[in-house]
Amino acid sequence: MVSSNRLTKLLLYVFTGMVAIYLLLPLLMIVMTSVGSGSASKFPPEGFTLKWYANLAEQTQFLHAFKNSLIASTGAVLLALVTGTLASLAIVQYPFRGSGLLRAFFVSPMVMPKITLGIAYLILFSKMHIAGGLFALILGEAVIVLPFVLTIVGSALANLQPVYREAAADMGASPIRIFFTITLPQLKLSLLLSGSIAFVFTFDQVEAALLLLRQDSYTLPIQLFLYMEKWQDPTIAVVSVVLIVFALVLFLLIRLVLRSLTGMEGMLGGRKKQRRS
Repeated sequence: MVSSNRLTKLLLYVFTGMVAIYLLLPLLMIVMTSVGSGSASKFPPEGFTLKWYANLAEQTQFLHAFKNSLIASTGAVLLALVTGTLASLAIVQYPFRGSGLLRAFFVSPMVMPKITLGIAYLILFSKMHIAGGLFALILGEAVIVLPFVLTIVGSALANLQPVYREAAADMGASPIRIFFTITLPQLKLSLLLSGSIAFVFTFDQVEAALLLLRQDSYTLPIQLFLYMEKWQDPTIAVVSVVLIVFALVLFLLIRLVLRSLTGMEGMLGGRKKQRRS
């Protein structure tokens, strides 16, 4: 029995290690390619140099496109968080006839082809005379990531205990005050998780951006494609390495915030227990 458990554990470790190698190998190849001395992306590299990192510093269009991606992703996520939270409140806490159908309609962009949404946005925003800028992209991407917020925040709302809201209402608190003092603090973890997923999803979104933006407002994925059409040097690999570092920093920040929020909840829980005792 003991040997069987050890064999199962060993097989699980081997399987996990193989999956980890499978995930890390492409990233390692990108890093190796970024320091290759050849004039074209090649693996394994013939020699090692940092000149492609210096070349990236001279490509100012990437920095401008990175700023546009940050602005578009941040704006879309904030808009999706506000609208998704309000829609979840209406559907979960104040259900009405047809609310399930409305929820399915809000979640439908998750399964709809992105190129179809991009063409639809192009037609709509052209009629509204706002196509070509980041504002149109923010509106379009907010709809695309709305299902993430609606699903995660809606699940959190469904699991909240109503006794706190009912107690606040019995003491005369208005619905708006109950939302900001009771409901919203309990949703901070789900808001952070859904916002993080939506940010990562919108940052490398291509289809809608390719159709909606003008040349002076291109985002980073579009600039990468345009650069690859002209050049095949390892500068693209250098940009990928920078994005990997950016993703790691973002992941560490999210983990730090999650840990601090969990710690605060633990402290508050401990104080509540002390008061009860």
